[in-house]
Amino acid sequence: AVSLCSSNAQKDVVMAARAEFHLTKGRVELAAKYMAQVKASLRSFERTSVHLALPALGVSIPMDRSLSSEARDALSSSNMGLLTYLSDRLRLSKAKGDDVACAMIGAWLTELHLNERTRAGLAGSPAKKQRARGASGSNALLHQFLSSNADIVDARTTVSVLSSHDVHAVECAGYAAAAADVGTAINASLHAYPGKDGALDTIRVLGDAPFEQAEPFFYKHAFALLARAPMAAAKCFLAKYSEGLSPSKLLPSFMHYERRRKQMKNEGNMVITESVSDSSVQIEGKLSYDGVELRIDTPSREAFLDDESPTVKYLEGAIKLGCKSTSVFNYLIILFSDMEDEVPLHRFLSTHLPNRPSKTYKASPLDMPYALRVVLKTGRHFRSAVKLYMAFGMRQQAVELAIKVDPDMAREIARESITAEEQKRLWLMIARNAAAGGMIDGKDVVVNVASVLNDCGPDVLSIEDVLPFLPNFAQIDRIQDDICSALTSYSSKIERLMKEMNECEHNCEDLREEITNLNASSMTMRSDARCAITNKALMFDNESFYVFPSGYVYLESALMEEVKPYL
Repeated sequence: AVSLCSSNAQKDVVMAARAEFHLTKGRVELAAKYMAQVKASLRSFERTSVHLALPALGVSIPMDRSLSSEARDALSSSNMGLLTYLSDRLRLSKAKGDDVACAMIGAWLTELHLNERTRAGLAGSPAKKQRARGASGSNALLHQFLSSNADIVDARTTVSVLSSHDVHAVECAGYAAAAADVGTAINASLHAYPGKDGALDTIRVLGDAPFEQAEPFFYKHAFALLARAPMAAAKCFLAKYSEGLSPSKLLPSFMHYERRRKQMKNEGNMVITESVSDSSVQIEGKLSYDGVELRIDTPSREAFLDDESPTVKYLEGAIKLGCKSTSVFNYLIILFSDMEDEVPLHRFLSTHLPNRPSKTYKASPLDMPYALRVVLKTGRHFRSAVKLYMAFGMRQQAVELAIKVDPDMAREIARESITAEEQKRLWLMIARNAAAGGMIDGKDVVVNVASVLNDCGPDVLSIEDVLPFLPNFAQIDRIQDDICSALTSYSSKIERLMKEMNECEHNCEDLREEITNLNASSMTMRSDARCAITNKALMFDNESFYVFPSGYVYLESALMEEVKPYL
């Protein structure tokens, strides 16, 4: 019949007749497909929709008394005919660009799918498995409809319809994510469960969404994600670092998480189990962004997971990836300082402190003065404090602190000293501490001091340098040879000095005698004497002159000019 039609109007008549034929035979879904292709002038949308909808509601159709029993049974038992008709009309409306019709039909279809799911779950079937299969099939149809038409229907209206049916938040999240409404998807996922499952679903939504849309929600919900799934959240944040997720903006959430951990530990009621409860989506009256804002409560004590690893792993990972934020470095120093084990802190400082001592800190993201204050405030982790002192070039302070915790470290620092004066000063500090740590009888004092002398070598300290640190009464058998060597050295020095003093005394006597002779000596000069250089007569020139025992006479000016080249 269609092949014999010469116009669209004739084809519409054939389609309408074909629809009535299939409806009469009880094939409502096939009939609905043909009805959707008929123009409104021949069969209106309102008439067709009422025709398909009323039997399922138990309402008779006065205008269609000619319906067969098969058609009535099929229409009253299910809304599949109406669903098929509206789905085809939705696609036609989308092709025409009719947004109003898409929003209206989409909302209606959502209501019908929800109604079908309710009917399938509450059907009076004697078999529970059969009812479960029916509800599962309806859920699949609902999810398929929402996912495939996410870009057609209106997101706000659809979520409102879902929430009015007490739909689980996870279902809203799946639709919102498919509709690219990241805000609604995240809020719905977090509200689904107060525990880990909701957070993991939120992380999945954030990971799948375009980063430009998801970025503000990372910062907004970071604490909720950390509280419920700390390690998974930290890994997700770290994976997004290369895309531009800022560690500095996430840092307040990590700090809040750590503060909450400490607070719950102090209360002594830490619970690390997960509590899962069904919740419906609740829409707030005021929307904070384009999507529907859903109310999310603060994670309860039962939903909060205590894990000390995520914050450290994220901050370390961000630094390895190139983060240069001083605040991130500083907070990581705080976390390391709070640990009982000093190894992570010492390893971190060894990696990021400058190789050479420096007093300029602006070039490095690590705030060295702040780090030193934090470490010293803890009253432990002294090896790390020593490393910071060395980075500042403050060897004396480093040795003073190292002496208290590790004398071997103090000796190693003293060996690395550059100047002899500083090296001697540091070794004297070590020797003084070694002497102070001895026993009252003085036996250990001598042993400790002897060990210091052996380590530093004779070029740095001698026995006479450390004798003032020894007690008045002590057994000196361990340093007897050193003392004897020192006394022998002193004796040699004294003899040498006495010899030098005698020589000086003789020289002084000779000088005094020569001076006395010079004061009593006189020279005779002829009256016609002339300068040996200029041959000028001395008596007729007013210039000063010099007379030598050899008999030569020189004018002062001529003599000065003569000796200047030799000066």
